[in-house]
Amino acid sequence: MDLQAYKELIEQEENHWWFVSRRALTERLLDLKIPKNIDILDIGCGAGGNLPMLSAYGNVYGCEMNDKVREYSINRKIGTISYGKLPDKIPFTDKQFNLITMFDVLEHVDDDKAALSAVFQKLTDNGKLLVTVPAFQWLFSKHDKFHHHFRRYGKKELKEKLLLAGFEIEYLNYWNFFLFPAAFAARLLDFLRADNSHTIGTKTPSPLINRLLIRLVSAERFLFSKIPFPFGLSLIVVAKKSTSR
Repeated sequence: MDLQAYKELIEQEENHWWFVSRRALTERLLDLKIPKNIDILDIGCGAGGNLPMLSAYGNVYGCEMNDKVREYSINRKIGTISYGKLPDKIPFTDKQFNLITMFDVLEHVDDDKAALSAVFQKLTDNGKLLVTVPAFQWLFSKHDKFHHHFRRYGKKELKEKLLLAGFEIEYLNYWNFFLFPAAFAARLLDFLRADNSHTIGTKTPSPLINRLLIRLVSAERFLFSKIPFPFGLSLIVVAKKSTSR
């Protein structure tokens, strides 16, 4: 991700409907799947927008490769933050974690198989991995290129890569289901535009629209833990470190 994308991320991580809704859905899933008072590592923690939420579940650690962005996480004074990069530079070498989170990180890693194997080694026995990634490679657009994504994921592909790394899948579902038609139309415009700009970014819409989108997407948290959505803009998965490997 280039500096402009990071700048937008830092400015919008607190209030943009995408990040607020993702935290709401994630918190719901954590309440259902994750115990309290555990050691947590947030890989690719960025500016630290998820650290307050994660700190409610235990001792928080974070790693981020970008020096300027990492400063924002450190200045929050929540947990312990260090430099880190997948797959071969995960910090805190003397620790294993009960939970590792990667919020829209894996698609930025060239060798995602090696990254998942490295994460597997950092988990305690029966430790959990929570991952969100963008869905459907056929939606790959200028938006993805702008954010330096290597790929988007199919449900089957993500599951196979997690199983290959040694994980057991506990939960796998799409999210951002309600906005899929509108986002699909916007991505289609991206394909048709002749320049290198893109129609979908991280800039916050008007306050009214932003609030409406937060309510709409966040409402999925009452459904996505109960029913399998047939599609969505993203995938969310909880996987457990298999003790039989």
